[in-house]
Amino acid sequence: MRRFRLFRPPLVLLIAVLSQVLLLGCARGQQAQGQQIRGPLGTSLDRYLKALVGYGYSGAVLVAKNGEILLNQGYGLADRDRKTPFTPDTLFDIASISKQFTAAAILKLEMQGKLKVEDKLARFFPSAPPDKAGITLHQLMTHTSGLPDSIGDEYDVMTRDDFLKGVFATPLEHAPGGRFIYSDAGYAVLAAVVESVSGRPLGDFLHDQVFEPAGMHHSGLKPSAEDRARLAHGHSLQGDWGTSLDHAYAPDGPWWNLRGNGGILTTTGDLYLWDKALQGDAVLSAVERQKFQRPYVRETGAPEPKYAYGWSVTTGPTGRTRLAHVGGNGAFGSDFRRYPEDGVVIFVDANTVTYSAIMIADQIERRMFGKPVVEPPAVAAAPEKELQRCAGDYKLGADEHLKVAAEPGRLAVTADGGEGIGHIFGTVGKERQKRFAQRDQRVREVLAAALHGNFGPLGELLTLNPERGAKRWRDAVKPSEAELGAFKGFEVLGTTSNDGVVMTYSRLTFEKGARVLNVMWAGRDAESLSVSPGVRPAYYLPEGPARFATFDIGTEAAVHLSCPSPSLLRIETANGPVEAQRVTP
Repeated sequence: MRRFRLFRPPLVLLIAVLSQVLLLGCARGQQAQGQQIRGPLGTSLDRYLKALVGYGYSGAVLVAKNGEILLNQGYGLADRDRKTPFTPDTLFDIASISKQFTAAAILKLEMQGKLKVEDKLARFFPSAPPDKAGITLHQLMTHTSGLPDSIGDEYDVMTRDDFLKGVFATPLEHAPGGRFIYSDAGYAVLAAVVESVSGRPLGDFLHDQVFEPAGMHHSGLKPSAEDRARLAHGHSLQGDWGTSLDHAYAPDGPWWNLRGNGGILTTTGDLYLWDKALQGDAVLSAVERQKFQRPYVRETGAPEPKYAYGWSVTTGPTGRTRLAHVGGNGAFGSDFRRYPEDGVVIFVDANTVTYSAIMIADQIERRMFGKPVVEPPAVAAAPEKELQRCAGDYKLGADEHLKVAAEPGRLAVTADGGEGIGHIFGTVGKERQKRFAQRDQRVREVLAAALHGNFGPLGELLTLNPERGAKRWRDAVKPSEAELGAFKGFEVLGTTSNDGVVMTYSRLTFEKGARVLNVMWAGRDAESLSVSPGVRPAYYLPEGPARFATFDIGTEAAVHLSCPSPSLLRIETANGPVEAQRVTP
């Protein structure tokens, strides 16, 4: 081992050096690295988010206004097994928010005179077939190319050549330039254009031309060794999903069903620097920034939102522009919102699919713009014996059961189906009940068809073609069939909102047992489906002696639970109390 002599500098020099260190520290603080809570509003937001942790939230949040960071903080655990706390320096997967960086790379190449957004695919890929040769980069960036959502699963091992062959062989959903159809495949084609034109892997180009000029030193497709140690674990309905690097990755980043449309790992602080970069010329010129954020095409039949290049453009609470995008991959969820005319930035990440980052962002937006809000129930400390007092199995009605388990600082309450699910998660209004009933019926029709080998309705539910719908079903159900035998029947248990996530639960019957199918919704369409041992619990936090409450951030409904006697469990809903009798001590 080499040894170094200790050098003792003069006092004046030491003071000068320390001054520079302090200045650099302040500069890094402006880059939003590290915990920051400022002012009454920042303190209020922090208090609110801490209250959500007990109900299941974990992730990171950054909020800024007029160039001042009000909040940059982590909540809950980034790695549950190792009890690693989530901090502002934790890296996470932003999924589809990555698209805006691919779009920025295209615009950067346009700035350099190497392409134009009006260029057609034939210029870059002479082998493109006639129906796709005329697709423009603009159409790809606005999801109007006619390409389908994807041609495979995100973590399929697929090279660029194989991906392009697959895309070119896949029929278009419509002629190029038609209606908006969200397409991960289209953004992966854009990544191939970046690599073809620049002669460099997408990750390297983004690092040198986008991230570093913006000061985003902790962003990319493959993190440094130092940053790798700070990667968050995602959590799916099946449990610990691990980090993004625990899944199939090429040596230089994601494989091609994910490259360009997802896969970027970053921090809250770096995303704040990205917003700052978009206010000047560090990455894109004024002309290119205007193109980047201009609304071009309606996403739905409604007037809003409209899609720019990797942004959804809507009207914010003040009547001014809101630029936003969400991302999710079944383990992480994120919501990035910018209000350039109001000087506000909101970013929310959740490293669990069971807590909605979108609903948290909605709540923060309301607080930032002075809109009415509903606070979670106040929580009180409760000794372990109070939790154990209520734990046990309870019978609800003639044939439904509730399981109450004591966990550190809370109760986990699980229903086996039917009305019990609605009771423990909270009663919703009549309009939402109607929508939930419609979701029940759609899932019922899909499962009836799947039982007879028809996966067309399932594909339609997930906005996939029948072949991909069938594959999605096989991927979800295959492990259960391997353990329990063939799929034999089903029962739709109900739709509910839990922690802002709308889910329809169904019991799948196999030859030797049963499992629960979880259909997660994103608006009118289903976002994903998965199979788990049972319905996920609602978490109840202590309010006082033998009294607990849960709170759904999506519906803002609170449900109260008490144990007035050793044999009785009482759930207090908006429609009155419901009682369950203990069946085990």
